[in-house]
Amino acid sequence: MKNKLVRYLIIMFIFFVIDSVLRFYLPSSILKLNLTIVPYVGVMMFDLLTNTIDEDHRYIFAGICGIYFSVIYGNSIFVYVLLFFMYSFFEKRYMKKAVMTYFEAIVIVVLTIFVQESVLYSLMWISNTTQLLVTTFLIKRLLPTLLYNAVMFNGVYYIHHKIKLEGDIDVYFS
Repeated sequence: MKNKLVRYLIIMFIFFVIDSVLRFYLPSSILKLNLTIVPYVGVMMFDLLTNTIDEDHRYIFAGICGIYFSVIYGNSIFVYVLLFFMYSFFEKRYMKKAVMTYFEAIVIVVLTIFVQESVLYSLMWISNTTQLLVTTFLIKRLLPTLLYNAVMFNGVYYIHHKIKLEGDIDVYFS
């Protein structure tokens, strides 16, 4: 099973690199409307892979991905590591290694991105790092980010489905 963990970490590294490329080439202000879009391709693949990884390696996988995400994208290691642990915990409780349908997967991904953006905004607001109003955050950052990532999810889900990484057990019919 260690080979599976290494395989998943390599897949995550590739998707984090894709994430970095998208962040680099995505314009910071689209159509001069000051909309901010944050791609979360790596987080989407993490959500899909977390469902299929073994119980013994789930939190190791989450910790490594959280630390990598923190080092590359964030200023605080503990925030992202805790978020990735939280995603793993709740996805494990909900899915229990079931084969995810497209609808379940997109709901989980959108909720994950919503939680991550909301936590980051809350922490920035509490620490007076941002003066952005909640409505401005919702309209100019959260909504465009969710819409963009919902569209990008189709490609991530297609790749995940094609490389056959789904779980073996369907809890609804077994």
